Amino acid sequence: MNPSVAEVTNALQDVRKAYRLLHDYQRAALDASSYIGAHLGFRYAGGYSKFSECAPRDGRGALDNWAWDWLNLYFYDFHFVREQDGEEPVNLSIWLFSDTGYFVSKHPSPDETDIDTFARAEDSGSKVGFIAYRQWTEDYDFIEDSEAVRTFLENNGQLPKLLHDAGIRAMVRDFSCLTCQDSTDILVSELAEFLKSSGFGETIVKTIV
Repeated sequence: MNPSVAEVTNALQDVRKAYRLLHDYQRAALDASSYIGAHLGFRYAGGYSKFSECAPRDGRGALDNWAWDWLNLYFYDFHFVREQDGEEPVNLSIWLFSDTGYFVSKHPSPDETDIDTFARAEDSGSKVGFIAYRQWTEDYDFIEDSEAVRTFLENNGQLPKLLHDAGIRAMVRDFSCLTCQDSTDILVSELAEFLKSSGFGETIVKTIV
């Protein structure tokens, strides 16, 4: 049965509200990532869409691109680098999982473009992962290993042995910890200790004026 005009009108009102909510959420994610990187002495070195392609630039793209290509903060890597005198630079990737629904799905064949195969929103989460390393291993594509990503999300950043043995370290937190100043500052202190204890050198939390 086709929806009535009133039902469509109400649904479109929800769409407008969702876009405005998404704007505020993405602004919070961008600001939090910038704040963390700056206070830990890292330089932002660009980002990478990890779930879909980046939104097509002016004059490019096709109308059969994934809808996710225009919503690429679904899963995104904000990449930071800290140079150290006489040492290999330290990389810090902040992985934003706006919705873990695809990654924690129990569907036998989850499909990136079929949200009915995702875990329910109520059974999913919004997570942020912190991955520190000097050299990334190219031996296998971690993101394509669905079971490894699920373990990473559900076990505080537990990495496959291959990555751990390569000196890569990670931790995961709920995104909610980035939504107020006090909890963000606590996280910055935790990250400084995490970097130090993981062998990436002393990290002095900087005061940014």
